[in-house]
Amino acid sequence: MPSIKVKFFGLNDLTSRIGNDEFKLELNGNTFGDALKQLENTFGAPFRNAILNNEGEVDNTIQVVKNEDEWLSRDGFNYRLNEGDKLFFFLMIAGG
Repeated sequence: MPSIKVKFFGLNDLTSRIGNDEFKLELNGNTFGDALKQLENTFGAPFRNAILNNEGEVDNTIQVVKNEDEWLSRDGFNYRLNEGDKLFFFLMIAGG
């Protein structure tokens, strides 16, 4: 089971409720879907409300990047995660 790093950007309501915006996660599994389930189990409604949509996929307002360069699709639950990987969750903000 890999140890990964998770970081949230622009998700102030979530990070204020969970007490941190960056942490290490000892993953029970090895996929992105496993990580989402574990984060939801750990942080409950604050994570679910900030990150997931009603179908349990990553919400359209959130972008996930693995290791600073690989953009993950919102329903790509089978992406493999390895020891030392980093997941970044970004709140997408539109502007002009």
